[in-house]
Amino acid sequence: MMKIMKFNIIENNNDNILHSFLFSQQTKPYAAIDGLFSAFMPISKPLRLEAGAEFPLGTSKENAELVLLEDGICSFCHGESQIHITTIFAPSVVGLVDGYALTCEAPSWPQHYLLAETRCLGRTVSVMDFIRVANEQSLWHDVAQILAHRLVFMSARGKEMIGVDSYIKVRALLIEAWAYPEAYRSQISIMSFIQRRTGLSRSRILKILSELKKGGYIDIETGRLIYVRKLPLAY
Repeated sequence: MMKIMKFNIIENNNDNILHSFLFSQQTKPYAAIDGLFSAFMPISKPLRLEAGAEFPLGTSKENAELVLLEDGICSFCHGESQIHITTIFAPSVVGLVDGYALTCEAPSWPQHYLLAETRCLGRTVSVMDFIRVANEQSLWHDVAQILAHRLVFMSARGKEMIGVDSYIKVRALLIEAWAYPEAYRSQISIMSFIQRRTGLSRSRILKILSELKKGGYIDIETGRLIYVRKLPLAY
């Protein structure tokens, strides 16, 4: 059975709405993920990515791979624009979207890659082997649960990150980063973490972080987030 991480669920979410990241972890379909891990471990290959490393998910059926992320945090990014789409936290199965696009022989699709936010450990499985074993062992119900959960999370995430001002975006990401276990959070530059997910300028992010630090709401040392208390709802 896979190890399930504990998160810092603290009362800094003043509007009484569960943050999308915490929601995603509390509702994550661990049984389905565990079932896929068990089925595909025997035919997988080891993967290790250091923080900052990129891993392409493939451009053809022959080289496309899915990732069984066992430990760490990575960003799922758009291949062409390099825009951050979502954060993937272990344990997770990554690459299902690109795998589907390849197998349905779409003439073109927005390819993606993984960017390691921390050191990441896992396994890789070729898309064709994944499909074969999923058919043989009737695993598509587990796949559907994982994808449905991801859709709900993305919808909740949109409320925090789309059509809101820059402070609301930064606030949501501070709450998320603080929820991470310290072993992961200590590996993350909070500036890069926020900038990659928002596209805001460094000067704007620095101004918001500076004001929050002056107010005693956060503390940052050597670029790492080390303390967060209840954050103001507005800037």
